[in-house]
Amino acid sequence: MTTPVRILFVDDEERILRSLALQFRRQYEVITESDPLRALQRLKEQSVQIIVSDQRMPGMSGAEMLARSREIAPDCLRILLTGYSDLDAAVEALNSGGIFRYLTKPWDPQEMAFTLRQAAEIATRQAAAPISAAPRELAAPLSVLLLDDDPETLHCVEAFCQAGGHRLLRAHSLSEALVTLNMEAVDLLVSDLRLGGEDLAPLLKSLAQAHPRLLSLVVTPFRDTQALLKLINEAQIFRYLPKPIRRGLFEKGLKAAAEQAFLWRAQPLQVIPRVADAPKEAGENQRVGSLLGMLARLRERMIA
Repeated sequence: MTTPVRILFVDDEERILRSLALQFRRQYEVITESDPLRALQRLKEQSVQIIVSDQRMPGMSGAEMLARSREIAPDCLRILLTGYSDLDAAVEALNSGGIFRYLTKPWDPQEMAFTLRQAAEIATRQAAAPISAAPRELAAPLSVLLLDDDPETLHCVEAFCQAGGHRLLRAHSLSEALVTLNMEAVDLLVSDLRLGGEDLAPLLKSLAQAHPRLLSLVVTPFRDTQALLKLINEAQIFRYLPKPIRRGLFEKGLKAAAEQAFLWRAQPLQVIPRVADAPKEAGENQRVGSLLGMLARLRERMIA
């Protein structure tokens, strides 16, 4: 990309927009809008690589605005700013807007700068890389790994695989999952956050680093806002779906994941728009590092 990365900041408070523009105008081409509708119109008129939106705005939420922006500029990386208490907003933004990062307010200026730098690097690689893939690779069925013993989840995933001709793999423990991931090429992962009494969040976070093309759908009864924010930023999950399962919503998520997986097959690995944050807690970071070591064979296969 020969021109600077263009970032659109959207917030109904002019004071915040001035502050953001002042902080980042030297590194990027910054444009600002205080009205979500005007922001969407700007996206139609100008090429924008990154959009950063506040959640709570009059007339339209940030989650809704990001979802609509995706229809206009699908390759634009989307970042949502909001508070820890907005679980529904986080879920909506993830499932509809496909956000790159979720930053809490008041944000840390260094964290904001780091996140924008990551997004800008991805945008630059996307602009420079051509799309290429063999037709056989594009048409090959997907492999779906299920990490959930819930009969209803199994029934939905089985129906999805049968309808699309995809291959269904199952694991009933973390150790089985590691073996399968090292031995099989997995495209989609459907997982609860616990399996056989074991916490699967560290595995999801490890996979975001070891296998950027793998798309994770988390299906769980847990509703913890802080845990969800970590999964968005540190595991780059594709969808977060509640239990008990709403079949229509679940099927829609699986279909969207399959469509994304086929699109990513046509792109070089370096332009896949996923860069996971490392866990900030020392214990969790150590656990993720340990799992990455156990996924060594997977990593070797992905970079070969």
